[in-house]
Amino acid sequence: MEKVFLTEQIHADAVAFLKERFEVVQGTSVDAAEMIRQAQGCAAILIRSARITAEIMDGIPSLKVIAKHGMGVDNIDVKHATEKGILVVNAPYSNLNAVAEHIVMLLLSLSKRTVRMDSLTRRGEFFKRNQYKTTELKGATVGIIGLGKISRLVVKKLSGFEMEILASDPFVSQEDAAGLPVTMVTADEVYRRSDFVIVHTSLFPSTFHLVGREQFRQMKPTAYIINAARGPVIDEAAMIEALRAGEIAGAGLDVFEQEPPEKDNPLFAMENVILSPHNAALSDGALRSMAMDSAQGVTEYLMGKPVTYPVNGEVLKK
Repeated sequence: MEKVFLTEQIHADAVAFLKERFEVVQGTSVDAAEMIRQAQGCAAILIRSARITAEIMDGIPSLKVIAKHGMGVDNIDVKHATEKGILVVNAPYSNLNAVAEHIVMLLLSLSKRTVRMDSLTRRGEFFKRNQYKTTELKGATVGIIGLGKISRLVVKKLSGFEMEILASDPFVSQEDAAGLPVTMVTADEVYRRSDFVIVHTSLFPSTFHLVGREQFRQMKPTAYIINAARGPVIDEAAMIEALRAGEIAGAGLDVFEQEPPEKDNPLFAMENVILSPHNAALSDGALRSMAMDSAQGVTEYLMGKPVTYPVNGEVLKK
C-alpha cells in the first residue's frame, strides 16, 4: 500500500478519504530535516504552508506527487519537481469564495472604519464618532490588479454596491472580461483613479514587489490598498512609508512580506490599517474543500486516473 505524508493537520473527512486508499503518515514538524526523516518511503506529500524545497524532494526518493492544500504553490519548488518527474497538484477552486468574501470585508471595514469605531465604543468614547468620517461605496471607484478567478468573484460581489470597477491584467483583454461589470485599463490608471486598490495576483519573480514606492505615489491620498494574495507582491517597507507620509489613507492586509510578521512590525501601531493573520481562506467550507480536492489529486495520480488539477502537467506527458 502506498504511503501519503501529511505535513500538517487537514480536515478529518480528507484524512478518512485517504486512509481508505493509502497508509497515512501524519507529520509532527515542518522542519526540513524532520520532514525528510518522517516521509521516508512515502509516494505523496500533502502540504499546507510547509515549504517543499529541492533538498526535501531529493531526500525522499520514493516521492511521486506533491499536493497543495489550496491554490498558491509558491512554497513548492515546482521547477525542481518537474525536473525530477514529480507531479504537483493543487486545489484551485476550493477557497475562491472565502477569499473573495474576505476581500470585500476588508474593503467595507476600511470604508466604514469599523475597527476604529469598535475601539472607540468599547472605551466609552461614543461622541468621538463626530471626528471620523466614513466613505460610501456608491459612486466610488475600485481598481483591481490581477483579474483571475478570485478577482472575478470580487467584481461580482462588488457590483451590487454601484461602484465603478476597473481592472488591470496583462493577460486579460476587455473582450476576455465580457460579461463582467468591469473596465480593463492600465495598471497606472488603476492606481491613479481608484479609491480602493485591490492587489490580487500570484507571487512569481515577475510580481515580487509589483506594488512599490512609485505605485503608492500615484495613488490618491484618500485611497486604500487591500492585499489578500501574497505579502511580497507589495513592498511592505514602501507601503509603511506611504502610510506614514499620508500618501495613502490606509490598508487592509491578510498577508505580510514575512509570515508571521515580527512583533514590532510598524503596521501593528497604525489605526488606519486592518490586519488578519493570512486566514482569508480558512472558512469551514473552504478548509474541507481544499483538503478533499488535494487528497483527490493524490488519489487520481497514484491510482492512474486522469488528474483534474495538475500544476506541472508536462510531468504527465513523460
